Amino acid sequence: MLYFIRNVIKLKPHYARLNSSNNGLQSTSGNGIKWVAGGWVLFLGENIILSENREWICERYGEKLYHEIYNTLSSAACISILYGFVKHKGRGQRWAKFEKGSAPPHLRVASILLQSFGVICFSQLLPKLQIPVSLHKNEDATQKMDNLATGIIAASSVEKSSPVDPPTGKFTFKARCPMDFRSKPDLPPDAVYGVERITRHHNLWALASLGVGTALVTPFMVESLFFAGPLLLATFGTAHQDSRFRRNMGGTLSPEKEESTSNIPFAALLTGRQEWKKLLEEIKWLNGGLATLIILALHVI
Repeated sequence: MLYFIRNVIKLKPHYARLNSSNNGLQSTSGNGIKWVAGGWVLFLGENIILSENREWICERYGEKLYHEIYNTLSSAACISILYGFVKHKGRGQRWAKFEKGSAPPHLRVASILLQSFGVICFSQLLPKLQIPVSLHKNEDATQKMDNLATGIIAASSVEKSSPVDPPTGKFTFKARCPMDFRSKPDLPPDAVYGVERITRHHNLWALASLGVGTALVTPFMVESLFFAGPLLLATFGTAHQDSRFRRNMGGTLSPEKEESTSNIPFAALLTGRQEWKKLLEEIKWLNGGLATLIILALHVI
């Protein structure tokens, strides 16, 4: 009994140092959360406040000062986010118990779906990709064979004329550019096309979807907040932009376009304001397919 008590007394300093180390780790992780979360809040807040009051600031203090303030605050917010992420990534507080790289299946499936939606939307900004070889019907050869088979060409004319060269085939392969730069038609300003049928703010929602999909497969709070931050911008920033555009501040949003589209992804399609058929016709399938394959490969490797 005395031997056990003596050993416990010896171990007390070790446990004290261990607890002190864990508390220090939690403390530094908390600082990382503050840097990242505070940076995202600052970035969103200064964008909304400054853009809402841009005309008043420019009129009273000049456009140069407005841009200096805007750029300074935006840079400070980005530096805060990056500092917190780089300094504290891969350690500290967790929101889940799994190890990094070993997320449970349901989170990995959700991650793949969200990331795929994000990269598919971004892939639509590129020129339409197409297979560099196309199959064309050989109309001349087909017509000659049909004429000979039906007897339209007289036997005498066949004898007098030079023999008909046997066609090489009804179809021929032709090379073409792997990018189709003429895929999108010329449209009026308020026209809705492609992924705009999903949401009129497809770029921000794509970034948010890509970020949240990444945040789901990391157990660390700092990293998850870093990647999920764009969701804050997509949720509040897009609503504020619509508000400004309705008042013709920095852009326009006509009542017709607002009525026929949606800010929330897929809302216009689900309520019948947009047609799924047109979306499927206008989407760049090869772009989206290749982007999705990249996401799948990153999850498998």
